[in-house]
Amino acid sequence: MSVMRFLLPCLLVLGSLACTSPRLDQPGQVRHPMVPLDPYFSWLYEYDVSNDETSYKWSALLWTIGHSRENETTSTHVFPLWWSTNDPPYESSTLFFPLYYGRTSADVTTRFFSLLYGYSDSTEERTDWVIPPIFHWRRSKTADVWGSSLLLAYDWQHDYGKTSVTFLSLLGLAHVFKGEFGLPAAGEDVGALGRSSSRRFDLVNVLGIISLFGYDDVGDRRDIRVLTLFSNEMLSPIRSWRGRGEDPFVSEWVFPLYMNKQNENSGWMYLGPIWGTIEDRLEGVHTNWWLLGLLSRRSAPEGVSWSVAGLTVSGPD
Repeated sequence: MSVMRFLLPCLLVLGSLACTSPRLDQPGQVRHPMVPLDPYFSWLYEYDVSNDETSYKWSALLWTIGHSRENETTSTHVFPLWWSTNDPPYESSTLFFPLYYGRTSADVTTRFFSLLYGYSDSTEERTDWVIPPIFHWRRSKTADVWGSSLLLAYDWQHDYGKTSVTFLSLLGLAHVFKGEFGLPAAGEDVGALGRSSSRRFDLVNVLGIISLFGYDDVGDRRDIRVLTLFSNEMLSPIRSWRGRGEDPFVSEWVFPLYMNKQNENSGWMYLGPIWGTIEDRLEGVHTNWWLLGLLSRRSAPEGVSWSVAGLTVSGPD
């Protein structure tokens, strides 16, 4: 955003020079040439004026020097050093490249000095730049909103209690650290658990394709993940997604060695091909198995049974 704000004045200069037709308010303001030079020599000097003399322009030396007036609007340029437009009450713009640029409107005042420092000040907010777009500092005058950034080093934004901070960012394509704090306490299918806010952060994210480490602490859930692919938590080979407080919710794995999924009514656990367990808490049934189910033991209200290769070899009478 800061780059576009800084380049805009230069684009306006070129646009003003390219516009050769006046903005006419009345037919009587049509301009007529007063210095009839051969077209081959009009680049030396040109002067056009309307019959009522309220609209005129003059230019010289390949139109690099010129001045025009249309009612209350005046414009002067000495390209590429000086450009000034006064169009009351809307704006007054001045450019003395590369030493100074100023623009004033009813709501915003903008100043840049020697391409080293500049600011934009309005009734609602103020932004300061140092060697734009290297560094900027923005703060609202009417709300709890502020932000600053240092190119490739950090970006820090605060918006009504929500804070986002990024360190060592490569133009938004990759970053070493990004954290978000003050997020809503509750999320989708996630209760607030009496909390006022939540937070999340990740380490070493490249193009959103892979994240080295991520942590979400949202309401009554906590999520820890490693080597996340495509910002999809389900594609993390190492993940722990657990409920807080009295919530027994668990969904975690170290793929493919360990998996554990639990809720209030049921759950199962897998530890490599060696051992696993399945539990139905509503029915009171608990099953342990070994060697990918070759051997299993089932405990139920009616008793305990053993199975080999799926065939019951002993059980309750």
